[in-house]
Amino acid sequence: MQDPTVAIVMPAYNAETYLPRALGAAIVAAEGAPVVVVDPVSDDATAECADRLGARVIRLGRRAGPAEARNEGVRHVDADVLLFIDSDCVASPDVVHRVKAAFGADPNLVSLTGSYDASPPEPGFFSGYMNLRHHFTHQTAETENASFWAGCGAVRRDAFQAVGGFDAERFPRPQIEDIELGTRLAAKGRTALDPRLNVKHLKRWTLRSVVSTDILERGMPWSRLILEMGEMPNDLNLRLSQRIAAALSPLVLASLVVLPAAALTGAWVLAAAAGALIAISIGMHRGMIRCFAEARGPLFALGGWAFQQVHLCYSAVTFVVCRLLWKSKRA
Repeated sequence: MQDPTVAIVMPAYNAETYLPRALGAAIVAAEGAPVVVVDPVSDDATAECADRLGARVIRLGRRAGPAEARNEGVRHVDADVLLFIDSDCVASPDVVHRVKAAFGADPNLVSLTGSYDASPPEPGFFSGYMNLRHHFTHQTAETENASFWAGCGAVRRDAFQAVGGFDAERFPRPQIEDIELGTRLAAKGRTALDPRLNVKHLKRWTLRSVVSTDILERGMPWSRLILEMGEMPNDLNLRLSQRIAAALSPLVLASLVVLPAAALTGAWVLAAAAGALIAISIGMHRGMIRCFAEARGPLFALGGWAFQQVHLCYSAVTFVVCRLLWKSKRA
């Protein structure tokens, strides 16, 4: 069976700093296949940089989110498979080869999702935490019936067009436009994840950007999507084990405060209860802790586990609030 043709589509807004690495790697991986960069009126020299590096550049002429930019890029390519790579992601040299092989081997495959690698270049704690959390989540996720991720994800063109592409009206800025697309693609065939389909994420994260993204751009729209579908997916960070961990997270955070205070005052029963909750949480997150430790050492792993409790806590609150608002609106 002949391998399908592949084209790379990369939305790029104010990405001049990242493009020499991200676009350069995409062009190398493409091995002559089309690489299209869509620039929705950047404030910097993104379009000029992309043109200089050898990509085909589409200037939208208006400010738009990645959903609309990707849709526009698709209109300018003619390939069997569309490989979306974000402009702050450095693709591994074998990404196009893996995509061609996967879609060529299975005519029922409609989407293939990749993962961040385990070595994010930004040294800060929150950059390491976010990128490694994403890496671990995708490395341990189900490889069948997978959610779609457009940071490094491929879609069969026929299926993409059949479902209408990304919903640019609903998602005018970066949110969960890829996850929502994946829910529609699932009706068209097999959706899979390849944990070896890797990109290196260059983004620098801060505490503020982590919390605002988790709540406003991920948690709230994803909660609404789950409520619309009427079922909770048992995959990624919505697995049953993660839901249990989220329910326990406020108690675990309280235990981190109570344990030293109880030990100092001789309240040994309270100290034992707090210690038990902490131990249970560490056991539930042992895989993530091991991943963090292998990448950045034990101190980072301990801090990553502690902040994961904060993340689980505010994520759970976000879902509960969205659910209450949803019920109120339906009533």
